[in-house]
Amino acid sequence: MANNASWDWRLSANESTTFGADAFFLTDVTSGTNPFWVTGGAPSNALYVASTGDIGLGTSLPQADLHILGSNLAKLRMETSLGGLRTWETGVSGAGYWVGDVTAGTTPLVVEGNVPSNTLYLDATGNVGIGTSSPDAPFEVSDSNTFSFFRITAENAPVNRSVDITFTQGPLTTGEMRYNIVDGDGPEMRLNADGDMVLDGTLTTSGSCSVGCDAVFGADYPLPSIEEHHAQTLALGHLPNVGPTRDGEPWDVTDKMGRILNELEHAHLYIAELEARDRLTQARLDRQQAELAALAALVARVTDPAPATR
Repeated sequence: MANNASWDWRLSANESTTFGADAFFLTDVTSGTNPFWVTGGAPSNALYVASTGDIGLGTSLPQADLHILGSNLAKLRMETSLGGLRTWETGVSGAGYWVGDVTAGTTPLVVEGNVPSNTLYLDATGNVGIGTSSPDAPFEVSDSNTFSFFRITAENAPVNRSVDITFTQGPLTTGEMRYNIVDGDGPEMRLNADGDMVLDGTLTTSGSCSVGCDAVFGADYPLPSIEEHHAQTLALGHLPNVGPTRDGEPWDVTDKMGRILNELEHAHLYIAELEARDRLTQARLDRQQAELAALAALVARVTDPAPATR
């Protein structure tokens, strides 16, 4: 069979030029390149191809498709020479495995030795598991204990740097979520499976009062009379501005509090009105009592017999 190959190759040992390198190399004569090169003094097993096809770098017993063996450190460098120079290294040492951005001088990924299985798991759906190989949510943190938590830390925070978000069985053993600023005391917020929430501090909402809080005190507010408000309340079966509050239905606490405040302000105005009425009534009663006392004294003088004279 005719051989139509036209590419020329040459094996060489040591360069013949002045200051040429001591090396064994393969030259692509046609292209003028040296695609394979072994410098003199290279250690044993610098490149080893086993009968299995496995390749060893630094080992004659490769245990994988590519097996790199170093004394204290084994690493692989990847870099580009054109179009945005960037160099990365990945390697292992006695401490663990790492990926380093050599150009930036950072190490964005470090895995220490003896890390348990499924510490970080990405499944086929894109879900991420921490401590689980079957995450049931986009991000799931799992622990074999009766509680599991994750921590958020701001290293340069001036006082407390971290917060823990914890799920635990809780005192009812039905599940409880806790929010705890890491400052040496207990959780600031607890929420159990029944929806009961406990706050160690105060609760502040947005403060919306579109229902007219404090507007009651304005001169142009259409304040109904006590009788009108009472009749409307009985007809509706609830305070007019609070609205119905039915068992089992969700309540907007902020809106409901504003409406309660509005009705409370109505009540204060009505109390003041009733008190003014009461003062007028009392003053009238006091006058009537004084008039009756004067009348009784007059009647007594008219009807009593004159004192006997001697």
